[in-house]
Amino acid sequence: MDYPKNLREFDRLFAHKDACLRFLETVRWGNHFQCQRCGGSEFWTLSTGLRRCQNCRFKNSVKTGTIFESSRLPLKMWFYAIWWISAQKTGVSALDLQKDVGLGSYRSAWLLLHKIRHAMTQADRLLLQGEVEFDEFFSGAQNKERLFVAVEFSGLKKIGRIRIEKCQTSGGSLEAFLNANVAKGSTLHTRKNPMELGKLGYKPGIVKPRSGQVLPRVHLVTEQLERWLKGTLHGRMEAKHMSSYLEEFVFRFNRRTAKSRGLLFQRVIENAVRIEPASYQKIVTRPS
Repeated sequence: MDYPKNLREFDRLFAHKDACLRFLETVRWGNHFQCQRCGGSEFWTLSTGLRRCQNCRFKNSVKTGTIFESSRLPLKMWFYAIWWISAQKTGVSALDLQKDVGLGSYRSAWLLLHKIRHAMTQADRLLLQGEVEFDEFFSGAQNKERLFVAVEFSGLKKIGRIRIEKCQTSGGSLEAFLNANVAKGSTLHTRKNPMELGKLGYKPGIVKPRSGQVLPRVHLVTEQLERWLKGTLHGRMEAKHMSSYLEEFVFRFNRRTAKSRGLLFQRVIENAVRIEPASYQKIVTRPS
């Protein structure tokens, strides 16, 4: 699929709204259109850009069921915002996004940024496996959030993929985190009780201090997280949106070696059409 490699190509590929619509249709349906009501594959293309199913006559919108649903912003502005956010190695604040994209209000920029962060969550992400460091961590941000951090080994000293989630208060939150993020049978290097890990289906690893750190990979990741929270977000975060900030950090960290910003842009678009839309009401009423 032809995605933009730089800003010049972005302007060429998305010169008008129809080009943005075609790109989104290719990402979502490709050559396998499926009616959102009956599952039919045959359609007529209407002048409005909708696809009318030949079987049930339902008008299908490519934006329905995506983060673009019910948005009044043009697709090109959405695409430009996603490109701009993807192109920044350290991310952007809502105020920066408002200025750089040219949005009319801070509220619009804030909502747009949170919806794009929502799209950075991968619904089908692969579990960490092999050797993994795991620990609990208290964020130094103003709300002192308790987090679970898992870091995959990549060679003797390098870091592979990571997972970070806000720790829930329920007793089963540790087991839920590991089940959702680490493959069974993996070796966990952690300060947790080895017998407890065995019951959960994991092999206990040997924790050896290196350079003064018991879990050096977790320590390095949490250091970078702290710098990112304080630098990009200036330490101003609401507790109920912490998961959103963590999703963006994990997305960026796991793609830190990507050479193409355009590929990151496409990955966010692909996620945007796979996950359920997040309305303003859903975002502002997140449980803390």
